[in-house]
Amino acid sequence: MTNHDAPEIVEDLVLEGASLLVDGTHTEQPTWQQIRSAMDSNNLMWLDCKTPDPGDLHRMVHLFGIDEEMISDSGDFNQRTRMAEYDNYVLLVAYGVATDARTMMEVHVYVMQHHVITVRNGPCPPVEQLHDRAGKMMTPTTTVPAVLSRILSVLVGTFADALDTVDEELTDLETSILHEDPSTKQLERLLDLRKRVNTFRRAVDPARDLVGAGRFVIIDALEDVSEDARRHLRDLAVDLAHVGDQVESERDRLSAVMDIYMNQVNYRQNDIMKKLATVSTVFLPLMFITGFFGMNFAFLVRSVNSSAAFLVLGIGLNLVTVVVSLVVMKRRGWW
Repeated sequence: MTNHDAPEIVEDLVLEGASLLVDGTHTEQPTWQQIRSAMDSNNLMWLDCKTPDPGDLHRMVHLFGIDEEMISDSGDFNQRTRMAEYDNYVLLVAYGVATDARTMMEVHVYVMQHHVITVRNGPCPPVEQLHDRAGKMMTPTTTVPAVLSRILSVLVGTFADALDTVDEELTDLETSILHEDPSTKQLERLLDLRKRVNTFRRAVDPARDLVGAGRFVIIDALEDVSEDARRHLRDLAVDLAHVGDQVESERDRLSAVMDIYMNQVNYRQNDIMKKLATVSTVFLPLMFITGFFGMNFAFLVRSVNSSAAFLVLGIGLNLVTVVVSLVVMKRRGWW
């Protein structure tokens, strides 16, 4: 963007929904003058923005020397977890999970030599809670990688909490499937849990590749990585590995519970078929008897000519056949 195309930065204009952390202080709703002063001081600065409008993104591009792709990158969310390296900064797209263990919170982190800018598409309580720790986070000895590791750590922690919630829901659902008749509602809950876990996996697996997996890709992309920051990033890699294992464990449990559900459905179908077969078995000899005595043989016409013959052959024989059929099926455990 050329200078004559850049939007005018009004010094006393407030950046709505933003927080500025610098020199151990935290300023809500900072003005562009305060942001410019913090930037010019070359002190460590973290600017956290919630749903900035296109005009705010244009001003950030002009003020911080960020590539114009920021306008499209952070103006359009629902991106995959990724890292992109530019001339003077690194863009990292990371995710967290809201307290409902369902809603994904997308955070774009712009990492520069002395500054960190985070852009969010809505509330993100774990990141917002870091604002109150400005006195400990933004000290003269703190480095940019250390701030980055803390931001990523609180986001990763939300996955562990969400997976614990999913595990509890899955346990309740498993109990319901084992003690109740299978229902469409149970299947819908299973599919919803599987969708959520797969969403978590798509966010966690790429993050593991960036932070750990034997090589710290983020460290290679950053400058001035202190030993303290490396330690935090190693801890972050361990946390991501743990969360990744949790995701795989929940996927295995989902498959197992799905198998239990299908077995219960099959068992119920088999039970219904057994009952139908029992009814058919009882009526099969009755149909044979009625068909036999329904034929117009001279012997039958002459022999079945009294009330006693009717009671014995017409009713008694049918009752005996039913009783014998039920006794045989009972002894064989068919019902």
